[in-house]
Amino acid sequence: MRRISLAGRRSIRLDHDAPVPAIGPDDVLVRVGACTVCNRSDLAYYHYYGLRDHCATGCFGHEIAGTVEAVGERVTSVAPGRRVFVRTPLTSGFAEFAAAREISVGALPDDVPFEQGSILQLLPLAVHATRGVRLGDRVAIVGQGPVGLMALQVARLRGAAEIVVTDLDPWRLERSALLGADRTVLSESPHTVPGELGADFDVAVEAVGTPHTARACVDLVRQNGLVVLLGTHHVDTHVTFDLVQWERKGLRVHSSAEPTDTARAEAMAVAVRLAAAFTARLRLDAILTATYPLENLQDALDRLSESPTLHPAGHDTPYRTPPAKTLKIAICPAQG
Repeated sequence: MRRISLAGRRSIRLDHDAPVPAIGPDDVLVRVGACTVCNRSDLAYYHYYGLRDHCATGCFGHEIAGTVEAVGERVTSVAPGRRVFVRTPLTSGFAEFAAAREISVGALPDDVPFEQGSILQLLPLAVHATRGVRLGDRVAIVGQGPVGLMALQVARLRGAAEIVVTDLDPWRLERSALLGADRTVLSESPHTVPGELGADFDVAVEAVGTPHTARACVDLVRQNGLVVLLGTHHVDTHVTFDLVQWERKGLRVHSSAEPTDTARAEAMAVAVRLAAAFTARLRLDAILTATYPLENLQDALDRLSESPTLHPAGHDTPYRTPPAKTLKIAICPAQG
């Protein structure tokens, strides 16, 4: 089969004769219909391979939708021929086939194209991240990339009374309004959160992954408020906080990661129900920007790399905003 893998820092390799992944008794083999490029993890692995240990251990190409090709002997929830989306696979989706644990596979509605279906990998993540949002809450979301937009939609489904978002890109904020934001605020710098965003929110969701945006969320929430760390801190892996401020506010905090199989299964189960019932309302089409064949993965990486968040805080960057009019790019092995 064809497969693209990381060959080094900012270097990828196309193999035309890679082996089809072997699966165990609890695993599923998926014929990949599409794999979207992760705007944080995949790009961080690509740019920091060899510089950060975790960038050599994560799965490069993990946002997958496709058709079940084969299942292990203990798999009961899906069968060959079933359309699925995958969260955290065992092998890369930048290939014709990928392996995943059964617990990481969810049913994909028949009317959702694979290019959009691969974006649903973000849905269980957003479900788990917003588990602290309660009916009637005021929610602020810092960052309106793909994961921030998915968190916006799930927070709305959870019954948030007001959702206010901010981003560097006016075009992304237009998507936010389309997907249900009550108010959008343009940020002028990657190192500031505008004061007009407001304060005293019940929940503040950090969906960028930089030290500044993480600290800014502490200022946004009320006494005893909740800070959610949804952005992936692959570039700046250490963040410092004023713990006296945390103590005085009595803040709560949780991350988006599902730390146990129980949490993963619960988030996926909710995501599957939401995908079946609310696909039209989730507006995956508003998040999908482009579709490239497998051989053009390099072009997608170059386009998405025009982002200031790929540079550590305090370092020079030629980019002031995210790449123009760009959210998710789907890679389709069957094209070309």
